Amino acid sequence: MKQPDDSPAQSTTQNSLVDGDRRRFLQWSATTLGAACFGSFLTSCASTGRTGNENASRRDSQARFAGNRLLIGDECVGEITPFTATDLVCRDDIRDLGDGVFEWTRTITLGSGASPRPVRLTLDFVAAHNPTFSLIPAISYNGNPWGTGREPKGFTQDGEPWSFAFHRSAVPGGTYSEGPRWAVALWATGSTPPRGGSCSLIPDENHTTHRLIWPEEERPRTYTNRDKYGPPCIETMTLQPGESMTATAHVFAAPVQQPRTAWQRWIDACWSRVEHDAPPLHSADELWALGVHFARERLWAEEGVFRGFSIGLLHNEQGWYQRTSHKYEIGWAGQNASLACALLEDHLRTGDQASLDKGLATLDTWVQHGRFPCGLVYAVIDPVLDGSAPGWLDACNMGNAVECYLEAYELARQCGKDKPEYRELALGICDFMLKTQQPDGRYGRAWSADGKRISPDGTIGCFIVPAMIAAHRATGRREYLESAARAYRAYYGGLAKHAFTTAGALDTDCIDKESAWPLMDAGLALFDITGDEFYVDAAEDAAYYTATWQYCHSVPVSPNSMFADMAYDSFGGTAVSTQHHHVDPYGVRFVPVYLRLAELRNNSLWAKRARALWRNGMMGVSDGTLKLRGVVLPRGGQCEGYFQTRWVSQGNCSLWLVAWPTAFRLEVLRRMKNWDALNT
Repeated sequence: MKQPDDSPAQSTTQNSLVDGDRRRFLQWSATTLGAACFGSFLTSCASTGRTGNENASRRDSQARFAGNRLLIGDECVGEITPFTATDLVCRDDIRDLGDGVFEWTRTITLGSGASPRPVRLTLDFVAAHNPTFSLIPAISYNGNPWGTGREPKGFTQDGEPWSFAFHRSAVPGGTYSEGPRWAVALWATGSTPPRGGSCSLIPDENHTTHRLIWPEEERPRTYTNRDKYGPPCIETMTLQPGESMTATAHVFAAPVQQPRTAWQRWIDACWSRVEHDAPPLHSADELWALGVHFARERLWAEEGVFRGFSIGLLHNEQGWYQRTSHKYEIGWAGQNASLACALLEDHLRTGDQASLDKGLATLDTWVQHGRFPCGLVYAVIDPVLDGSAPGWLDACNMGNAVECYLEAYELARQCGKDKPEYRELALGICDFMLKTQQPDGRYGRAWSADGKRISPDGTIGCFIVPAMIAAHRATGRREYLESAARAYRAYYGGLAKHAFTTAGALDTDCIDKESAWPLMDAGLALFDITGDEFYVDAAEDAAYYTATWQYCHSVPVSPNSMFADMAYDSFGGTAVSTQHHHVDPYGVRFVPVYLRLAELRNNSLWAKRARALWRNGMMGVSDGTLKLRGVVLPRGGQCEGYFQTRWVSQGNCSLWLVAWPTAFRLEVLRRMKNWDALNT
């Protein structure tokens, strides 16, 4: 890969740690990532600059089992622990699937002369390293060391290993550990008879045990809601004399070329082995009409000086009603600015005057009543109505505001309305960020109404980067681009160092998926401006991280659940955070990035993931007749949370019809002028 050019992204650095990470990632990406694409993708990836290293490929081809020991070359990577139990006969079969992946089948049989007995079947693969990095997708990222949340941290509780049910992890029973030289992973692929299973990851000073467990268990406690626990859940299984049970898993092994990256190859291995392509449930045109209807007819609110959109609908015995607190938000969950842009776009598409009027009225509300002298704006404008103190002015809302008001300025002009005040509001926020950007390049997490930084930490600050890029595109001012490039390096440096991002979800303080979004989006935008391939590599690294949150399996559905009512399928959905273990439709926002990466990398796995995101993200969007346990959802409405695991009420939904899923679907449709890719 070429070295980066003398663009603003390189000429303004102030962070040597990030530069060091950057050089290491450039070296790694030039030698390794081509091997991350399996089978037919190996050749096609060569054209992108991420070509495989011949020696690494040769070492991969030497991965083999010798008895219970897994060897790469002459070095032992780990070994299978034999299963022994009274009256039980165990047989292990190993099949080499290529590219460092092996199928492991274990069958146990109770002797014909034995008495019926309970069985706990385990598959233990013991890696020959203490991990330098570990991962249980959507559950644990290196033991969850970041944040104040009380989600499961570390690998044991009171000396007992954590075990997590397969439906809690984005990869069923998936565990990954990385040592100085080798990385290994283990995940479940099925059992006969079909039974749910669980997983544990147990490091010690010299080894790491990857464990699959049948039947299903969650112990020593079950994580049941944010920062809340219930008693352990332990299912039982009894074998009759002569009866057998078979469990099948995959073992993965690969050399570590660059710390905290071999898991990307593992995630590709998981996705390349699933076949679950299905057409979308709604066409793009249908989703546009449903989204506009829900925003205009169900979320629209007028209160005092406010004209705009409610944050969402709740349900009680009297029916659906708009939430009565934290009601009107410019971005993030409430998405007033984005929905306003969607209505301006709808006017251009359909000529509907109501869409134009409501879109402009929403944007005018913040221009006229929601600005502070420092240049920032109300994140939630409720205090203007009730006289309460302004809350945090967070990076997510400020970044959303900039992007949408600059978009609205152009849309309004196309609608025949000159609104320079929209551009002025957006640039006021950007100028504040220029003045207050930290020496290391970061912007911060939140500010007070007088412009004082409340919190400097978290990847959430990266939400300002796409905003600064948008300001550069709107004005041509180089200082916006230089600021964005410097910040991007700082936030990407955190991902390179830790292999996770933090604190996107505003109601959590933990490792999460939302905070990686601007690293993907801004990375591709900076590539488009500078032509520097580094930004494509960085965006893809962030995309791989978000892919660890995406379900590559379907959780079985109870017939007496909301999931059954809507035929919900977890495949393609994304879990929220280490503090929130349920699925939501946020991943639809990633669709344009994944599709662009599929094109840039000539890697159809990204397109496969994008289709899965899009299809899952429209599940539960009501046509006005969808009924969940007797409750009819209004046309265009969609629940926010889907409880695929033991979270609040497994197999059911939140019945919280928040604004952001509608806004994000409409955002994707605005960004993608050609909807053909979304209709297949």
